[in-house]
Amino acid sequence: MNKKKFKLGISLTISVLIFIAEFNAFSIDYKNTELKPFRVLVIIGDQWEDPASYMVTKPQPTGEYSGYYTRPEVSGPVDFFHLMVLLKSWSIPFDVIRLDQQFLDRYMFLDINGNPKYGTIIWDVNQSDKLLHPDYSIIKEMVQDYGIGIIALSDRISTPEIQSVLGLKYIDCWESNKEMEVVSDHFLTKGLNSPFKVDVDISPNYGSGVHMKRQQVEVLDGTVTLVKQGSYPQATAKVLTSGAHAVWIGNDHNNMFHFQDIRTLLRQAITWTIGYNLYKTWVNDLIMIMDDPGGAQSVYLEHWHYPELTEDVIEKYLIKPLQEHNAILNINFVAGFVNDKKHMLEPTWKQNFIDEFGTKQDYISGKRGFDKGVKLGVFEVMCHGLTHMQPDLVSEPGWYGTRLDQEKAEVGWYREFGDTRRHKEIPAAEQLWRMKTAKKWITDQFGITPLQFCAGGGGTSVSYHNNTVKLAGQAGFGWGGWTRGYLGTDMVIAEWDFMGTPESPLFVAAPPDAHDFGITTNPEEFATIFSKYPQGRFMGINEFIGYLHANNCGYWNNDETQLTLTLDYDPHYCLYFNNHQSSWTFELSDWLEKEMGEISIIKVDGKAVPSSPSPFNIPVPSGTGKHKVEIVF
Repeated sequence: MNKKKFKLGISLTISVLIFIAEFNAFSIDYKNTELKPFRVLVIIGDQWEDPASYMVTKPQPTGEYSGYYTRPEVSGPVDFFHLMVLLKSWSIPFDVIRLDQQFLDRYMFLDINGNPKYGTIIWDVNQSDKLLHPDYSIIKEMVQDYGIGIIALSDRISTPEIQSVLGLKYIDCWESNKEMEVVSDHFLTKGLNSPFKVDVDISPNYGSGVHMKRQQVEVLDGTVTLVKQGSYPQATAKVLTSGAHAVWIGNDHNNMFHFQDIRTLLRQAITWTIGYNLYKTWVNDLIMIMDDPGGAQSVYLEHWHYPELTEDVIEKYLIKPLQEHNAILNINFVAGFVNDKKHMLEPTWKQNFIDEFGTKQDYISGKRGFDKGVKLGVFEVMCHGLTHMQPDLVSEPGWYGTRLDQEKAEVGWYREFGDTRRHKEIPAAEQLWRMKTAKKWITDQFGITPLQFCAGGGGTSVSYHNNTVKLAGQAGFGWGGWTRGYLGTDMVIAEWDFMGTPESPLFVAAPPDAHDFGITTNPEEFATIFSKYPQGRFMGINEFIGYLHANNCGYWNNDETQLTLTLDYDPHYCLYFNNHQSSWTFELSDWLEKEMGEISIIKVDGKAVPSSPSPFNIPVPSGTGKHKVEIVF
């Protein structure tokens, strides 16, 4: 080969190599700077106790001794339970992978075209011999090569691959009562208190008296320390060359979320690792509840005997003060009445008689009053079961035809979903029939489908197959009352936490005793609740349920250089939005705002809405189904 041809060959080779390098660099940059979808993937170990992945329960004590007390008081890991409560409360869309039943696979994170399905990963994998030999290198690949964000929690970072993407070296954990303090001015720490304070009002059993664990890590180059507990970092942040953002939040995995500042830090970490966030918070919101209208126990149970509220009482003592304070009372209604004389079930709100105590029971008058409140929008209709009484009133010792001072005086008869008289459970099929029938009857009686279910007297069945909370989710209810938690087709979360914080409305009892019984004895007491919460907004529970069940998503449209958010309101669970507007907080991370520039326009269902500095409110017009939010930079 002559020199001219040799030089030309070298030149062509270099040009091709440069082109390939530039093309690959462009491809990688394009893939990784493109905004990721608005969806979170929670990855856990074996913390989900339900093998069917439906019921999320708060772990019970393990039976182990703490070393500080003489009773077995060590609880099971509560971090997964708290994550589910928080993500549902904020209405942030998510999926869960459990490594005790699933093998890590790249296509858990990528769609058929090889694009990320999630904006960030919440890594909460505990050490356990039950895990199915996960390939942790996949996580490193997803973060480093695909730019998916990651948020790792507490001591769940023992694997080298997780430490690598976080830029940390994990040491171990020991107890400490040092306070956590903010040490860096960063997007993730904005608005946080320093030092962090435990929520003593809602978490009286947590804090310095619980002997919390403090994680110890070594921070590597490129990682920023945000929060310290004594001399040890407890929150860090890192930006990888792929464009991925990584956050570690330390502290004790069983206690960390009892700090408001850590909950806020987690929510802001979701924003920072994805680049944006759409969520709901609850400030000064209250859900006031009253039980029992329509229940037969008021007719038969000696110590709980009282007349059904009349139209006049309802108007004067309930409707009037509610209207004056622009408030809503959420009422658990009973749909069916057990007629002892006929030995049969009848619709409640057609009854008008004098009971065996000589008391006038005018359910018809009461129904007129309740109908007025529903029409005026001050009453929200909920379900308290079909009868508030045992399904089996015949078997020994029997209830039908007994005396008021004998079997009828036993409170166990007035529990519908757990047989507390005979100390056994109610079969699942019977419970489901009663739940569905009660929902249908209440819908027919009030013209509104109840979305909250509350077992009368708190009597429930607790085994897995007969579990009342699980069955209520299967029956189509969206919330278990009072605070039994989220109910849905995707999961049920049995119990709830963080009420009365930005994460959840505060549930309060209607004075004087949370029941219509109290209104009959001291009706003036009801209105005193408004002076106890002068800044409070007394809301309907269907509004809360609607946000919990919203199925939102978001994606980046590269062709139009805009972010598109879809708000999807199920016509059943989100029926509140049929005739009410909704509003969401939209938040941009600092790096995305800097990279994309200012937002030029926001359109909701095609109409422009005012924009302001992040975070800002996005109003959505009434109507179930899908709403489209377009954000153009």
